[in-house]
Amino acid sequence: MPLVGDGSDLEEERRLGYVSFTRAKETLTLSHVDSRFYKGRRSDLQKSRFFNEAGLCEGSLIVEKNTAFKKGDLVRHKIFGTGRVVGISKAGREFKLNINFAGTSRDILASFVERL
Repeated sequence: MPLVGDGSDLEEERRLGYVSFTRAKETLTLSHVDSRFYKGRRSDLQKSRFFNEAGLCEGSLIVEKNTAFKKGDLVRHKIFGTGRVVGISKAGREFKLNINFAGTSRDILASFVERL
């Protein structure tokens, strides 16, 4: 991350980041490089903008100790739709919500949903 090249797509990069952040079972290790060789030339790279959106870089989002979500809250997710929070746990600097989407339970970071 970030995707580099002709036809790179912002939404595809966001989707790949979301999938990697939410599918990690026990730990998630992210890294970045300052430069790389691409088509025979060295290119300088920047950290993915999604590291900041997810609160994973210094100076990025600050997660407060008290979450804005609680058990029973209705939330909306961009892909899964509307669901109800059935559990909350701490996941590093973020909160992970266990959400019931019409009978299917999913663990999703709080920053990827909005309260209804």
